[in-house]
Amino acid sequence: MRIIHTSDWHLGRQFGPMSLRADQEAFCDWIVELCQDQEAELVVVAGDLFDRAIAPVESIELFRTTVRRLLDQGVMVAAITGNHDGADRVVPHGDLLDLSRFYLRGGYHGVGGVVSIDASDGPLDLVLLPFLDPQAAPDDFGEVTGGGEPLDVDADADTDELVDRRQRRTHRSVLEVACAQASGRLAAPRSLAVAHAFVAGGESSDSERQLVVGGTGEVPVDLFEPFSYTALGHLHRPQTVAGKENVRYSGTPLAYSFSEEHAKSVAVVDMDPEGASTVETIPVDVGRPVRRLTGPIDELLDPARHPDAHNCFVQATLTDRSTVLDAKTRLAEVYPWVVEVRLRAAELSDEASDAPTDVTDLSTIDVTRLFYEAAEGAPPDSAADEVLVGAVTRATAEVDR
Repeated sequence: MRIIHTSDWHLGRQFGPMSLRADQEAFCDWIVELCQDQEAELVVVAGDLFDRAIAPVESIELFRTTVRRLLDQGVMVAAITGNHDGADRVVPHGDLLDLSRFYLRGGYHGVGGVVSIDASDGPLDLVLLPFLDPQAAPDDFGEVTGGGEPLDVDADADTDELVDRRQRRTHRSVLEVACAQASGRLAAPRSLAVAHAFVAGGESSDSERQLVVGGTGEVPVDLFEPFSYTALGHLHRPQTVAGKENVRYSGTPLAYSFSEEHAKSVAVVDMDPEGASTVETIPVDVGRPVRRLTGPIDELLDPARHPDAHNCFVQATLTDRSTVLDAKTRLAEVYPWVVEVRLRAAELSDEASDAPTDVTDLSTIDVTRLFYEAAEGAPPDSAADEVLVGAVTRATAEVDR
């Protein structure tokens, strides 16, 4: 069977002040067409369906419409909530949706379960592992023994035991329980796990929200050893983990920060009836890329310098040593999608001199000129010198008054 692995759609997100609605609509059209062209049987969305817990109405409608279009052409959909999603809002009727072959899970409801799918070439066990907040785990959520076996716990334990259990829980510990429970229920010759987690060894970007406040929230890759293929979400860069071709992040379909200058893609997974899989990445050819430009304002304003950035979201870092007025407005004439302008003066020349240590025999204005040269890397020009002389003259007059 053929599976399209995607994740982190982040519907409703903006890029700085810029709306991404048109780009996200274009991606949804693209993924529907891709599934038809590839004759896919299943689309996976591995968490962060939306960008925030209370998603905009138009984003909810876009997701609903896209899922409906996929189902109408005979494609099954498996989706989980991520750390950006409000699980209680997204999946209150998840079990009812199974009847339409749209498998949606979030939070702790049904976690550790296995959904049996009859694909065109045989059965598939689907394991849906949404982001699990360790602090939100119910009191009867189990633990794992030293041998990796799931252990039931007493929800009616005394208060001290309940508090101790809550304090012990980490993202790793709750996901370990869910994986152990699911692996014990596998029946088909092959399985597909869908998880939203920061797996140790993955390379992050600037735009992922930390999973656990005060810690990394990393989980080991061997948690997913029981499954034929693990479709991961959370990290925005497409990548395998620990060299395992069957444990993979698809990455975001669109760029959501300036650290995401890498190409965007989805993973097309062909899985045989016994669970062996081959993976091809398909570039996403919609959406606006990002570029980071650095240099003096006059250089960046030259349209011939960076022609490939004219249609990108741009972060411009100006290295001018003097003040640049109306920088963003001027840059927008060349780069209409400039989002951010930073000011970072160029490094001082290697020939810049240190301030002299003995200035007792120098006049105030000469000391001032030497200080200017040490700070700026060059003596003041005539205009700057005129300002310095005026400032020293006024200051001297005030002291003598």
